[in-house]
Amino acid sequence: MLRVAFGFVCLMFAAALQAAPNVYAEGQVWLYRNRPSDPDSLLKIQKIDTDPKRAVNRTIYHISIIGVRLNDPGVRREISHVPVSRESLDDSVTREIPGRPAFPDASEGIAEWRRVKGGVFTIPVAQIIDVVEQTMRKMPAPQQ
Repeated sequence: MLRVAFGFVCLMFAAALQAAPNVYAEGQVWLYRNRPSDPDSLLKIQKIDTDPKRAVNRTIYHISIIGVRLNDPGVRREISHVPVSRESLDDSVTREIPGRPAFPDASEGIAEWRRVKGGVFTIPVAQIIDVVEQTMRKMPAPQQ
């Protein structure tokens, strides 16, 4: 009986460890649940903001994403700035990686987001990339 109780306690402890929330910090690079077309894509937390005026999503994570294929399967692209909620990160990230690959500078995007008092995505990152791709399809082709 004691072994069964001990085993149960160990299982509960292991489950509690697995359920522990991620701790996010600026500069972290993460693997995430990406789209099948973006198998090597990574995201980086560029900046963490807190806005006490917001009723929800007071903490905003400004991320950049590399290794995505937007409207052209042969070309990898990057998205320099996306403001996301903790919920979005929690639903997306799978593992922090130790390396520090090159990411675009997000400072211009963050400044513009602040200027226009932008919103925050609450959907998973892979769905955000789909939204970006769909928006790009609607844009007129650049003039040459």
